[in-house]
Amino acid sequence: MLKGISKTTLVANASLVQYFDVLLFLAAYANNEDDLTLCEKELSRATAALKKSKTLPEKVFNNTGLPFTKTVTGFSYDFLRWLLTHPHVKTELTRFENPAFDLNDVLKLTLPSLERYETTAGNNNIELLDELLIKKDDRLSFILTEISKIEHQPYLKDHLFEGLDAYVTLTPKDASFSKAYNRLSPRNVFFHEEIMKRFDHEALLNRELPPAVALTKVQRIEAIEVVKNSMAITGRETDTSTYMDENSFCLFELERGISIAIYGMIPERQLPLESYVGFTLFKNGFPASYGGAWVFGERSNFGINIFESFRGGESGYMMCQLLRVYKQVFGITYFEVEPYQYGLDNPEGIESGAFWFYYRYGFRPIDKKLRAIADKEYKKIASKKGYRTSKKILEHFTESNIELKMGRKTPKGVYDITPKIKKMLQKQYDGNRLRAEKDCVMRFKIKTRWSKPIDRHEAQVMKEVALWAEALQINDAKRLGLLAQMVKVKPVDLLRTRRYY
Repeated sequence: MLKGISKTTLVANASLVQYFDVLLFLAAYANNEDDLTLCEKELSRATAALKKSKTLPEKVFNNTGLPFTKTVTGFSYDFLRWLLTHPHVKTELTRFENPAFDLNDVLKLTLPSLERYETTAGNNNIELLDELLIKKDDRLSFILTEISKIEHQPYLKDHLFEGLDAYVTLTPKDASFSKAYNRLSPRNVFFHEEIMKRFDHEALLNRELPPAVALTKVQRIEAIEVVKNSMAITGRETDTSTYMDENSFCLFELERGISIAIYGMIPERQLPLESYVGFTLFKNGFPASYGGAWVFGERSNFGINIFESFRGGESGYMMCQLLRVYKQVFGITYFEVEPYQYGLDNPEGIESGAFWFYYRYGFRPIDKKLRAIADKEYKKIASKKGYRTSKKILEHFTESNIELKMGRKTPKGVYDITPKIKKMLQKQYDGNRLRAEKDCVMRFKIKTRWSKPIDRHEAQVMKEVALWAEALQINDAKRLGLLAQMVKVKPVDLLRTRRYY
């Protein structure tokens, strides 16, 4: 069929968008070298057709991620700062979609005093930029530069920029900024005799993980760029990709053409107590999935998204490979998934029966009544040919998180600690958070005999663990020692952090 299509003329229309996604899937799951070569030739031919087309219908091609097509969406301040330096894409301000407040509100805080009067003249956002003589091509850079004046208050900076709801247009300068060519170069391509749907998932989770790949400096930079590009090209963004701690980037090469990169965040953006660890999964070099895990001791919340082009393949196998990495790198014995992943406010999840995707690999509702209903339903599916769970029951399942429990006990989570901290704050300090932090930090230093100087990142972790230690009345030397080590380790070493909970 591909050989037949390769002899036809490709037209830049909606069919080409669908054909491109099919080619990406076939390239990632190629049967043999000849099929892969043919897919690559067709991708190249489709790319040439897009480049040659003088006008591409925006409704058809915008936000498809195809070569030479535009992406129009909103991104965070920090991600846009990165995009403005990108050599392969032009980033321009398009519009303000549904702003919570206008540009006058922001610039009155940042403009030089001699220009501040412009923000009180009643101009809308575009008129204000005109009055300030900001050229169209410079408007995004101007706004970001002004907001950078409050860089020392990152969350306030984020709030102000997000309130503007600025939409941008990404225009690729070459084919590399596309779903087709933004990829890693695998050392060995895995060819598929079949799409594997059935496998021993427990054996896979316990199969010893190989060491992380020893990347050169250039390889690391290139891999990180592919990860970030995969977000921008598809109009997505995650905190872990935007605020990535590049020193934490690890890449594992696994079976069946799968590679998995995991990475944490810079100290300024880390979460209190738990560690948000992002991932990008590659299939024969193509970014096929992204998401993350919220690691706290031996437990972790988990979320996975598979890019549209690669759905319908070895999705279950990919997820289990991800669980394998997190399980073995961080010593996880308990995973939890929130209902959105399988249908809450997500009609596609209900329609596809995503709940059963997780159930098949050992996840069960935390709620005991729902677990019993799920077990009963699964027996019906196994015994009655063509049986489908009703939409009502699938929606009922979204009333509970689901868990994959690999140990006897359910490890404590952040949500078990924070209520106790809140009670302690009210009972011992009448809700005065500032006084509580100072007092708990002082007590923690005395208990741990702390005498070392600390930087601002360590100081933030110390506030967190000091409140934790006080609320849970942690007084024994061993556990206090572990918390003290966390103060030093958590801001700078993602992989060592796991040892200190």
